[in-house]
Amino acid sequence: MNKRPPTITALSWLYVIVGLVSTGYHISQFKTLSPTLLGAAETLLMIVIGLAAVAAGYYMLRGQNWARWLAFCWTLFHVILSAFQSPWGLIFHSVFVVLLALLLFSKEAKKWFTPTPAPVPVPQAPGPDATRPADPPPPIQ
Repeated sequence: MNKRPPTITALSWLYVIVGLVSTGYHISQFKTLSPTLLGAAETLLMIVIGLAAVAAGYYMLRGQNWARWLAFCWTLFHVILSAFQSPWGLIFHSVFVVLLALLLFSKEAKKWFTPTPAPVPVPQAPGPDATRPADPPPPIQ
């Protein structure tokens, strides 16, 4: 089994923590506001997006390749969102997504996210004391 790179460990825990904080924040906002149906749907979507970050972090710790892509897409989604909000947010998220890509798709990270194939058992020739299978019964006439 490959050893998990420390950068992947740090990033994974960062995603778990950010996802939990984000989810907790949006749940608290949902309880304090009396949202409209559209506001409730938006809050629910934000909770799901926060939980996606938690799942990405958790499964990256376990070496699941799909989680690496989920983490990357999650951050890319934030780059797109920040384009509509503030230029500084866009710059921050853009720089972060480039750094993230360098870390998540490095050679050492690729080794961690590539599953090791299970060894294929090699059939062994029977030894000299192996019994020979019985002959089939004669055909009925």
